[in-house]
This record gives sequence, C-alpha cells and structure tokens, in this order.
Amino acid sequence: MLPITLGGFVVAVLTTLGNPVSDNGGRYARHSFPHARLPGYITELCHPVNATVPDPSDTEGLTYTPMLLGTRLPSVSGGPIAYVPTGTAARGNAPGQKEL
Repeated sequence: MLPITLGGFVVAVLTTLGNPVSDNGGRYARHSFPHARLPGYITELCHPVNATVPDPSDTEGLTYTPMLLGTRLPSVSGGPIAYVPTGTAARGNAPGQKEL
C-alpha cells in the first residue's frame, strides 16, 4: 500500500505494487509500479470528494483507502507530491508517525 500526498494530504492510494521498476538513478532514482491498482483518489482539492474503485479481491485497498483519503500524513519529499512509507519502512522516518 502506498499513500500519495499533495501538500501533506492523501490524494490517492496505490495497492498491489508488485515488482517496482527503477531507472537506477542512484540517490535521485525514479520508481514506477506498472502493476499497481488505484483503489481510491480525491476528485477535487477545494471540496474533497473521495472516489473509490472497489475491487473485491483487494482487501487492503477496501479496508484502508476510505480511512486514508483526505487525511494529513507526515511525508518527506523534495517536491509537492510525496510517497508516504508505511509499516516497517515508516519507523524512524517521521517522528510520531503511526504504523498503518
């Protein structure tokens, strides 16, 4: 599961990340997730509306996407859009961040 933030607010969630593809750019590597699913996203930032794309086989997406969309999460980024680590990767990245 990969929450995606814009200005600290979760605007989309990706699940079923599978095998990521990296451009091997070293410190500034870019990664893509060609097999990812998009279980939900925010349709508008001024008056947020959650749009979900339910997939019965994606239990993680069905469970966590509605809880995450529109919430504020601490993230680390060099730009306005950031990926927010969860689980083991999140420990130590953001003080006080709870494991999802």
